[in-house]
Amino acid sequence: MKYLFIDDHHLDEVDNLARVLHQPEKFTGNVVVRPEHRWENCGIQIRTIPCWDPAAKRFTLIYLASAEGPDPEVKLDFTGAPAGGESYYCYATSEDGINWEKPFLGLYELQTPYWNGVPLGKENNILPSARGMLLGPIYDPHAADPGQRFKGLAYGAGQLDPLISADALHWEKPGWAPLPSADESHLTLDVEKKLFIATVKHDGPYGRSFYLTTSEDFHHWSKQELVFHADQTDQENGFARLQRIIDDPAYLKPVYIRPEEWRTDIYNFPVFRYEDLYLGLPVMHHWCGKHVPMFENVDSRKSVELASSRDLRHWERVANRAPFLEHSPVGDGSAYDTGQIVTTNGPIVRNNELWFYYVGLKYRAMSLEDTLHRKYLDSSAVCMARLRMDGFVSLKGGVEWGAVLTKPIEVTGEQLHLNVDSWRGKVRVEVLDADSGQPVADFSRDDSNPVTINNIDEPVSWKAADLRSLRGKTVRLRFHLWQAELYAFWLGE
Repeated sequence: MKYLFIDDHHLDEVDNLARVLHQPEKFTGNVVVRPEHRWENCGIQIRTIPCWDPAAKRFTLIYLASAEGPDPEVKLDFTGAPAGGESYYCYATSEDGINWEKPFLGLYELQTPYWNGVPLGKENNILPSARGMLLGPIYDPHAADPGQRFKGLAYGAGQLDPLISADALHWEKPGWAPLPSADESHLTLDVEKKLFIATVKHDGPYGRSFYLTTSEDFHHWSKQELVFHADQTDQENGFARLQRIIDDPAYLKPVYIRPEEWRTDIYNFPVFRYEDLYLGLPVMHHWCGKHVPMFENVDSRKSVELASSRDLRHWERVANRAPFLEHSPVGDGSAYDTGQIVTTNGPIVRNNELWFYYVGLKYRAMSLEDTLHRKYLDSSAVCMARLRMDGFVSLKGGVEWGAVLTKPIEVTGEQLHLNVDSWRGKVRVEVLDADSGQPVADFSRDDSNPVTINNIDEPVSWKAADLRSLRGKTVRLRFHLWQAELYAFWLGE
């Protein structure tokens, strides 16, 4: 198990070190799955990370595709939105998580015509049996029934219906009771605890709020309980973030700006296990003004924060609620995440990095003129940003030495490992007796060989001692940092 610095659970003292939140890096051309076909020409969305299929040795993705209706003229419904749109749930695969294929499956007869009036037919990647399944697929390595190896939840009328599959291509409803939920929810699996976790949206304090329900068998779910909602601090943060976006010409300005309607609630709240804690990526929904003409929805901007919990029920905001993921500036127009960001249920580990897949949308609201000019086409895609392994939060030392002291830890391995960036500075480690607080012989600060490297897995050594001599004993560790950042430590072989 790795020890991280996201919270103080394993720490006793922090002296002269800053706790720094690190944002995932959006690389150039960070779109990994974009609209290509007629049945997805408005955009595509996901809520679940790519699912690794160990038998096929590839990733599987099921995404929601939105398409323009067959009417050649743009028509508006009573709310001012384009009328007659269509949606489909589609299938894609990848061996590396970056390059995706959309194989034509021949499972759905698409009546939508080409430009010449000929129906598209069965040459598409649509999965009719996965209709509504935005939450999935989840691969269940513990499933006793091979027919339930893949699981998901499909949106219905105010509920989520369980779906199961043997191959992630052919889905069926087992007839189990649905989960009550509004239109934004998330599903994840804690593989170690064999626990399915769903966060579902209902009304609560300050509007949209999230409730927790869990299941050990994907059939029987616990009573839903409120675990995450906005508060007054979020209202103040929302005002500041909206004003910054409105004032900065580099960012897309909202269409509707009415400060009397500004408020913040929670748009969605995916959670996932990371080492010995749970992390959440709440999408903070900053209202800026309701849509005309019917005022049935709201223009807004979103920012993603980081939260942590030890029990899934009590959550702490990390880094004083600083944004973890934000909108991109408009730039040359190639970015999708200029109008909205919607996160998925955690990262995947790839190439010794954490890869965060999310939905980028070019718009949240559109003027009637832009709607009539079909600016809703090609308006959303699956994006990805990368973070250093364990790189959510670091403890950072500057030009003066700082230190962090852990709580008592049993020495369970033969080697102390660090995820550290100290190539400009130094890190020294001393081992203290858990009871007296005094350095163990040959394990003092001066006995420690300085760590001067940027490495996600760097072993620590001492001049005349070996950590194997302390195996089975309970100690404390004190890390001394000078111009260095420490992300995680662990005991291993």
